[in-house]
Amino acid sequence: MMEYLSNGILEIEISPVGAELQSIRRVASPTEYLWQGDAAYWDRRAPVLFPIVGRVWENKAHIDGQTYSIGQHGFLRDMTFEKVVDEDRHMAFAVRATAETRELWPFDFEVRIDYTLLRNVLTVGWSVTNHSPQPMPFQIGAHPAFQYKQFKLDDPVHGFLSCDAESPLKSTVIAPGGYAATETFDVEIPADGLLPLTGSTFECDTILETTGRLHRITLHDKKGRPFVTVRHTMPVTALWSPCGGRAPFLCIEPWHGCCDPVGFCRDFSRRDFIERAEPGETWFTSYEIIIE
Repeated sequence: MMEYLSNGILEIEISPVGAELQSIRRVASPTEYLWQGDAAYWDRRAPVLFPIVGRVWENKAHIDGQTYSIGQHGFLRDMTFEKVVDEDRHMAFAVRATAETRELWPFDFEVRIDYTLLRNVLTVGWSVTNHSPQPMPFQIGAHPAFQYKQFKLDDPVHGFLSCDAESPLKSTVIAPGGYAATETFDVEIPADGLLPLTGSTFECDTILETTGRLHRITLHDKKGRPFVTVRHTMPVTALWSPCGGRAPFLCIEPWHGCCDPVGFCRDFSRRDFIERAEPGETWFTSYEIIIE
């Protein structure tokens, strides 16, 4: 059963599966900001990625001399959460490791996801608690998809993107299989600050910015008007739209983590952009979705 939260300005829906956002709307408008899922393109909406972001090499994580099989973006998005807070403008969900998750990743964790509405801003908070007797390395990331406004496949431009980083953006090349290559390419932002999003923008698969310069990204409509903004302090940002950019939505993804480089076979704790929680420690971060 879906959970609903509203502050009179925004209203959201959340599924207990993955504690995943299902909808973001203005109360006074029928406009849906979040992609509504379609297997023809991508059937998810805003999953939380944990305990890995992207892929580990050959889907194998090496932890303390043992090897575990774990798929792209981990397993949290498919776990059923319990609602632990239900207040005015604030709702939270939590889940803890199970015997099944320990077969994939050998730590006793708890993840809590908080949703808070304040005026036109949705704040998403993540708390990761380590209940294991040893330090716990992990990664966590967001994957919200935002619908293009009045999308038409044959439009030359579906919308525009602006950000707080100077041009050019430096993107890591995504190698076959979804791994990080050593090569990079530049994404030039026009002088007016608006990068056109066309049917060929994402022929590169993903714009993967790992320099830590990108912290505010705005999706604009076809007339250049701001539509939705993601604001965060995370070290990695991925921008993705499937089908080479011919899909009706754009994913703006702040990450504490990244896919493995090609051929990476070292211990999981040596992955790039790894986070760590000591025994008994709770690690926290958050990001914002601003409805313009």
